[in-house]
Amino acid sequence: MLDVNKALSKESQNFLENLRLYLFSSGKESDVIEDILEELEVHLFEAERNGKSVEHIIGRSPKEYMKQLSDEMSVDFMGWLKYLVMIVLGTFSYLIMYKALNGGIELSLWEIIGYPFAGLFSIFIYMMCFKYMASHKLSKVKQGVLLYGLSMISLALFTGLILVSKMYGTTFIELESTGNIIAVILAISIFILIFFWSESWVSIIIPILLFAPEALLKLTDYQGNVHLILSSLITMLGIFLYCGYTIRKTKSS
Repeated sequence: MLDVNKALSKESQNFLENLRLYLFSSGKESDVIEDILEELEVHLFEAERNGKSVEHIIGRSPKEYMKQLSDEMSVDFMGWLKYLVMIVLGTFSYLIMYKALNGGIELSLWEIIGYPFAGLFSIFIYMMCFKYMASHKLSKVKQGVLLYGLSMISLALFTGLILVSKMYGTTFIELESTGNIIAVILAISIFILIFFWSESWVSIIIPILLFAPEALLKLTDYQGNVHLILSSLITMLGIFLYCGYTIRKTKSS
């Protein structure tokens, strides 16, 4: 591809970055996305040399073009199926680590069914959010507020599952000390497997953000609600910052 930073205007750069994020969030195949961007980049470069704008090349508004192009492309079902399997496995791994750090692994049916659903639903709303951000001109502040709001929704969903399970759930699986150790080793192995499979640090960074604040605060004098609030705030701030970094990286990759 051309050197975008040197060859294209800022308007064209932003359009290509947003188009990449929009198509990725729509479930399109990464290789096909890159082929389209490469071809479109050449057209934009030639158009700009002749004093023409992005709208002249795409023939409509960027939002309309993104939607039409996405509708014409097939969804990468097999590719996303792999992601969904990894998400479910990752969700259970997070749950196992959380339980292990809080007295031992006991699972109710509410948790076994609810947590994978919550994980998949959270991914879905984040992908919809990314599509919206890519196709609308939002300020950095509005993007931050939107991501923070989604983070709070995800947190509320998982917190609600914890409360419902405590009030209405009955133990379905309970592991002894040896079983706890084996389960934790398995969970860590899944995190490492996801890391190598996805070639992304997300499976390492997210567990650290989720469990490191909890583990470190246990070494302090903070107890009860203060401990829970501080742990949650640190975790959500970390996830918020990481989501912002991920969006910037996805746009510019």
